Amino acid sequence: MHVQTTTHLMIAGSRNATREMLVYARRAVQRAHQLGWTILVGDNPKGVDMAVVQECRRLKAKVIVAGIANFPRNYGCKHGSYIKVTRDLYRSAGGDLLGGYTARDRWMVDNAQHCLFVWNGDSPGTKQGYEYAVQRGKEAHLINFDRSPQP
Repeated sequence: MHVQTTTHLMIAGSRNATREMLVYARRAVQRAHQLGWTILVGDNPKGVDMAVVQECRRLKAKVIVAGIANFPRNYGCKHGSYIKVTRDLYRSAGGDLLGGYTARDRWMVDNAQHCLFVWNGDSPGTKQGYEYAVQRGKEAHLINFDRSPQP
């Protein structure tokens, strides 16, 4: 008996992305598509999420777009799936509900085997997502495109 498994790659990143960051995200989609992997991506209509969705549309790559509304803000992919993630799935250590986008990002990390974070060096959400992935023991990569002088 042969059991077929699906490998999921989460790609997340900054809304305020440079051209270089968007090119990197598109190349990651291309490589995952070559490998037959399924992409997990958020529904932000800007930055890395939008570039990933556009490349998935172009390639007709396997994709799951995740968001917190009834429909994806970036229009998703007709050939893929859309998952609405509810806030009540995740709570803080004190029992309070997390923000909707934090819950969405955690759901994507928890459902991926590999996580790629394309970071502008400033976005706290991207960095927090990466830290959560590391905490959960995922294969996680933070690609830092910060070009500001470091102290």
